[in-house]
Amino acid sequence: MNLAQLQRNFSGFLRGDGTAAFAAVAPSAKRGLPVYHYAYRATLVATLRDVFERTHGWLGDDRFDTAARTHIAEHPPHSWTLADYGLGFNETLASLYPDNPEVAELAWLDWSLRAAFNGPDSAELDVTALATQDWDAATLELAPTLVWREIRTNVATLWHALETACDDPPAAELLDGPAVLTVWRHGLMPRFQTVTANEHRAMLLAEAGMAFGLICEMLAASHDDPDAAAAVAGSMLGRWIAEGVLVGVA
Repeated sequence: MNLAQLQRNFSGFLRGDGTAAFAAVAPSAKRGLPVYHYAYRATLVATLRDVFERTHGWLGDDRFDTAARTHIAEHPPHSWTLADYGLGFNETLASLYPDNPEVAELAWLDWSLRAAFNGPDSAELDVTALATQDWDAATLELAPTLVWREIRTNVATLWHALETACDDPPAAELLDGPAVLTVWRHGLMPRFQTVTANEHRAMLLAEAGMAFGLICEMLAASHDDPDAAAAVAGSMLGRWIAEGVLVGVA
């Protein structure tokens, strides 16, 4: 057995339930294995509890810890910092709770907010320069922490209720139709908001480098009233500026 195989086997032992023996350890050292095994898994469970605080509150201790141990068994840490551990936990929960989509969506929101907090900074938008901007030709730079996901449930309402330690949070409900949840950081504060399909499409086009004038034309094509489309585009741009979604204009 070479060193790489030994390391893989030891990692597998630590992430397992502890029932399988680890023969490569000398008999004199085996007494400490259960202690190390417990400490390793307990540290990762505590890490997941910290990152996925609202998901933990929704599931409760027993169901969350069972899900955490399932994730640990299948996903070893891959980074030098535990701040990166938890990526993909929402997928583990989706497989464990296929009939409860709000669980995976809560986990995605928990993770995305933490990732936004730890994400890259962006330059402060020069608001005074916007007055002379040629908006037809302008391309928009969105926050580097901005991410999105299609959702099926009232996950935003649930997260807010769990954040305020509501004694009687609302029940999980399916939305009338798919929606898009966005997450980003404004200054030092992670934020999230549900957006319309048109606004999400505008974000995708902005990230692809399309000029704002062409994005407005896209919005106009989805409205019968051009004046209404212009008002929607103006309102959207104003909110992006005020809430830190827009961080640069070229």
